[in-house]
Amino acid sequence: MAEPRSLARLCFACGEDNPRGLGMRFEMRGDRAVAQFTVPDYLQGFPGQAHGGAVATMLDEAMGWAVYGRGNWALTAKLSMRFRAKVPLGEPLTVSGWVTRDRGRFLELRAEVRSQGGILLAEADGLFARVQGEQAEEMREIYEASVADSGGADS
Repeated sequence: MAEPRSLARLCFACGEDNPRGLGMRFEMRGDRAVAQFTVPDYLQGFPGQAHGGAVATMLDEAMGWAVYGRGNWALTAKLSMRFRAKVPLGEPLTVSGWVTRDRGRFLELRAEVRSQGGILLAEADGLFARVQGEQAEEMREIYEASVADSGGADS
């Protein structure tokens, strides 16, 4: 297996060494994982708007960071999203995610994308399944390496 630090840097949504990735940077603010993000032109769907798959990735990543930021190790089991307004290209956005309910084996989450003015553009509900044992330990190592490298998530 590759070193955890190099694995973390290749994440599609947050990996700083992934030239095709989004390069999102999250930090924990209380119980929420929050990132400021501007959707680049290459993620266009309809002209002038972010592709729906890119928005889904942003929302899923916010939920993932909210889970990991609380020291939980879980993976996306289900994701449902709603668009409330167009998600523009080239404008600063706030992406945030948080845990709404801990059901033991499963965690329920919520995430949203808002404009700089606070308008809700897209939202999602997610269900994450906890992992345990070796897989949880591997995820912890990768998360801690990514946090140490990025200076994010309460570091």
